[in-house]
Amino acid sequence: MFGGPHDQQLSEKDIRDGEAKATVEVQIFAVACAALWFSPHVVEWARKLF
Repeated sequence: MFGGPHDQQLSEKDIRDGEAKATVEVQIFAVACAALWFSPHVVEWARKLF
């Protein structure tokens, strides 16, 4: 990304693979954020049960 100009062009398959990988990483990040957001509420709820 920051390596400067490149002589090699990426193939259509490489671009699609990179997009798919980036999509999965963004989805994992979103799930992790949601889990961290709700974790204090879940801990509080679990304490009330016992």
